Amino acid sequence: MLLENDLIRYVESGRQVRVLWLHTEKNTVFLIDVLDEIAIPFELSQQTFIEDLMSKRAVTVDDPFQQLTLEDKIKDSYRAIRDKAMRIIQPIVIQKPAVFYSNKRWRLINDAIRLNQCNHKTIYRYLRKFWQKGQHPNALLPDYSNSGGKGKVREIGIIKRGRPRKYIQSVGINVSEDMRKTFLVAVSRYYVTNKRFTLKNCYKKMLKEFFCKKSIDPYSGRVTLFPIEGEDDSHFPTFAQFQYWVDKDNNRLDMKRKRLGSRVYDKDMRGLISTSNSEVWGPGARFQIDATIADVYLLSRIDRRKIIGRPVIYVVIDVYSRMIVGLYIGLENPSWVAAMMALGNTVEDKQAFCKKYGVEIEPEDWPCHHLPAAVLGDRGEIASGLIDNLINNFFVEIESSAPFRADWKGIVEQRFALLPAVFKPYVDGYIQTDYQERGATDYRLDATLDIDQFTAITIESVLYFNNAHEIKNYDKDHDLAAADFAAVPIQLWEWGISNKSGSLRNYPADRVKFSLMPSSEATITEFGIKLRSTYYTCQRAMQEGWFDKARQDGRTKVQVSYDPRDMDFIYIHAPDKVEGYEVCQLTPRSRAYVNSTSWEIEQAEHSSKVRSAEHAPKERMASLNLIANIEAVVESAKDMKPPSMGVSATSRTKDIRQNRLIEKSDNRKTEVIRLGDAAKPVPRNIPNNIVRFPAGQDDDYDEPDITQIIKSGKEDA
Repeated sequence: MLLENDLIRYVESGRQVRVLWLHTEKNTVFLIDVLDEIAIPFELSQQTFIEDLMSKRAVTVDDPFQQLTLEDKIKDSYRAIRDKAMRIIQPIVIQKPAVFYSNKRWRLINDAIRLNQCNHKTIYRYLRKFWQKGQHPNALLPDYSNSGGKGKVREIGIIKRGRPRKYIQSVGINVSEDMRKTFLVAVSRYYVTNKRFTLKNCYKKMLKEFFCKKSIDPYSGRVTLFPIEGEDDSHFPTFAQFQYWVDKDNNRLDMKRKRLGSRVYDKDMRGLISTSNSEVWGPGARFQIDATIADVYLLSRIDRRKIIGRPVIYVVIDVYSRMIVGLYIGLENPSWVAAMMALGNTVEDKQAFCKKYGVEIEPEDWPCHHLPAAVLGDRGEIASGLIDNLINNFFVEIESSAPFRADWKGIVEQRFALLPAVFKPYVDGYIQTDYQERGATDYRLDATLDIDQFTAITIESVLYFNNAHEIKNYDKDHDLAAADFAAVPIQLWEWGISNKSGSLRNYPADRVKFSLMPSSEATITEFGIKLRSTYYTCQRAMQEGWFDKARQDGRTKVQVSYDPRDMDFIYIHAPDKVEGYEVCQLTPRSRAYVNSTSWEIEQAEHSSKVRSAEHAPKERMASLNLIANIEAVVESAKDMKPPSMGVSATSRTKDIRQNRLIEKSDNRKTEVIRLGDAAKPVPRNIPNNIVRFPAGQDDDYDEPDITQIIKSGKEDA
């Protein structure tokens, strides 16, 4: 199936063309060569084009221009260029198919020239860029990132690279390959092996050893150094050059590890770890999104004795075919977070989605995994700042209904009446119309289903409406009425794709979900990537030594996105990656917050601060009592200390060792351990005729000090 914006490559010639528009009335397709700098749209028979694809002469390829660009990451100057270009060509590109025919396009361009005071060349450049890069506003962003050869080593020529010197007349030199090798030798020889050497010391030592020659005075023996080339140091590399190439050719963290040794480095330097039919022209022209609170009470999956209330249902529906293309059932109140889940579900593989809830389907039972041209929803949910990412990365127009005007979303509102009608008679816990009457049943006590079981029932209902329910009052146009088939959503969907110029676009589900997530600024610390009070890590951070650098050079900021309902993972913005993000997981330091939501983490932090504040007075008084007790003991000791008048310092200190032995012997009488009967005092009757041996020296269980060892050695000799 051909879709708008598909990128096709012809195998033999290597030519790449983009599908700009499908002309269903003429059975033709408009294409443009994405590699041709002067390309203009051309028309080709759909049959010929499809034959090329079927015969493998042409194949569908990944779109290299479809890179995620977050709105808050675009410079103001770039955004101004993009918006200006889009404002100029907007009236032109919407005129389909007129814009693809040269004679009609010329008139449109002339109108734009008169209105915007620009020339044909400028407008053609904007149009070509818009068409070749995917027909979305961000295609018009300037390609300054391709300028300048960032990261490439410039070839050495006669002219010196870099800025000219400010304060001296000499030009300086270019650093050659041989000189870079000298830098490496100097770093290895002087900086890495000698911890006393700073990089500046290493630089000076290198100049002395490799860029100077010695001259020894034969009379005085005095050594004088002269430059090997020239009469002054103009042929020396500067310290800035030396530092630049050392950083470029070496890993500074590895050098520090070698300088300090692994033991010291690991101890002190390493990191510590988002009618209606008259306004649409086919499937995907407009999706409507809305939410309601289901009239059924559910049980907890964790403890089925607990009632958890009524779930929220979000439904996304295609206006043209009435197909339900996205679904979310959960406990989140109607908000951007829940709307994000429903919009993300529109591009999700429905077979895998249904399987999670035990519902087995075939891909053709629910063939909806696309983004539309426009989304209509409530202002409270759609008017989030995050919606700009969806607009500019996927060219989805966002429309919001006026307050208290549910009729503007009549298509999706009708589904909230039809879906419950299918399962209402069979589901316990469903609220009936008499729930407010005296003596009526408390339907909360009849709750039987958990949220997964209710989701499975809703999915089955969606499949019924999509594949079997006939829309009796469907508003058909002339072509559809002539087709003469029942207005069942799946048939309307398939007929519209085949016969109408819809605006379905297929994008990776993860990329769409990432653009819908809320984002925030996190801090790279020595303990990990800190978002509020939790810490995260990722493979890239470990490989590039982010946490080591944070501990050594200071903390830095990084932009992240996250799902507030699952804070086990966050996603670092990585514009250099195709998917646009890097996955980060919680570190062991934040293991207390595993399986927690953002709200639960904030509550835990608040509770911790409350407990600390409540405990502070007790701790403060305890510290004051500690000081008072210490002072009381010291004062008592001072009162017990006898006066030392008339006693020399030598006499007081000469018998410290013997005094210690006596005190130790006395302490052992109270410190001795006796268990069981041995703890009872036993009288001892010693006969009078027993002669006592002279009391020897008490056993000393201390290790001998060096003076005792020396004394013992002399006695043995």
